[in-house]
Amino acid sequence: MLRSHHRLFCVGLLIVSNMFLSTSGNLRSRNMDPPNVPGRRAKRDASQDIAQIREDECQGCSGSYTPHFSGQCYMCPPGTPGPKGTPGQQGVPGRDGRDGRDAHINQQQEIAADAEPLPAQNNSSGGAIYTRWGREVCPEQSEVVYHGVAGGAFYSQKGSGSNYLCLPEEPIYDEPVAGADSSRGLVYGSEYQTSSFTPWSHLENSVVPCAVCHAPARPSLLMIPARNVCPEGAAGWVKEFSGYLVSDYYNHDGPSEFVCMDRDAQAVPRSSHNTNGALFYPVEGRCSGSGSGLPCGPYIDGHELTCVVCTK
Repeated sequence: MLRSHHRLFCVGLLIVSNMFLSTSGNLRSRNMDPPNVPGRRAKRDASQDIAQIREDECQGCSGSYTPHFSGQCYMCPPGTPGPKGTPGQQGVPGRDGRDGRDAHINQQQEIAADAEPLPAQNNSSGGAIYTRWGREVCPEQSEVVYHGVAGGAFYSQKGSGSNYLCLPEEPIYDEPVAGADSSRGLVYGSEYQTSSFTPWSHLENSVVPCAVCHAPARPSLLMIPARNVCPEGAAGWVKEFSGYLVSDYYNHDGPSEFVCMDRDAQAVPRSSHNTNGALFYPVEGRCSGSGSGLPCGPYIDGHELTCVVCTK
């Protein structure tokens, strides 16, 4: 009987203790909760839906549950790109390059930057170069590059060059071997052979002068045989000089070229010595009805051919 009463007493004591603890816990939570402070998140009830809390905190993220981590919303739809920012300030200058390779490259770049552009080739600023045979001056519209005397291979020799040369008055030598050598090409002076040609009969056996001329702003050059005027019309050709076509004698061993000798040809003063060398003869046409010569009619057999030098 005593044991039953003791058991009932213990059960009652346990119920009273639980009631006391529940009451004191409510009082503690009511008294110790801090008041709501502006700017601080209010304490939420534990029963509030976590998903809804996270969705409310992720401003701009609509739709289903959005994970939340460290105050940022992830898996949100991307927004429109913002405007482009203003350019940043210029960075500080880099360090100096190393001596050797870098210094060499920098020096080349500086030289290239300071160098003047090369003159244009084959355009309007280049100009044409030509030789005026028989004169030591150039036409008014051209400038003298240099002047001298005509020369070439000896008329009776089969070798050396076949072209005429305009040799400057003052040559420059570079380590020449003194004395004549048989294993060489040879260049001689020149002479007019014009005794039978009235316009130039007074030039017989005299040395032929020459001038190398530059025609600024006219890069194209044309020598027309059998004409003493340049093409007309809108072509824009400028006549440099005109004259007669000349070459070496047709029956000499060595070939030569055809060049245009100025009509007002002159002689090097006091040079009539009849020493031969490279010879200049007037050229005349040969026409034939059989087809072996020039077409007769426009060309007349035995007439000396004219020539003109034009630039554009």
